[in-house]
Amino acid sequence: MTLLPAKIHRPVAVFCLLLAACGPTKPPPMGIEDATRQLQAAREAGGSTYAPLEVRSAEERLSLAKAAAGKKDYEEALQFAQESQVNSELALAKSRLGKTREKVEARTRENAQLRQDLSTNPDAAGANAQ
Repeated sequence: MTLLPAKIHRPVAVFCLLLAACGPTKPPPMGIEDATRQLQAAREAGGSTYAPLEVRSAEERLSLAKAAAGKKDYEEALQFAQESQVNSELALAKSRLGKTREKVEARTRENAQLRQDLSTNPDAAGANAQ
């Protein structure tokens, strides 16, 4: 009688291992979530204004990444997600640069106006200094 339980347990154990191996597996991380967050940050920073080509390219690459993930082509999905993230980072940098340039131009105009005011009315500068 002791042989019977051993004969039953071995096939059950093998069946359980096979069943576990065939179960659904979680896909590898593809970076789609990171790329989506990076794209959103670029949009919020004004990427559509200062870097529209980069934002559009990031959107296209993110779309391709999602499509590749849907086809379970995880390597391609990862590549497109990384390209989207790089384009988003570039758009973010260009947005920051554009905003900084606008501030510099505004200060330059203010300085030019102050110089003009000083050259036309030098007495007002002396009165303001006191």
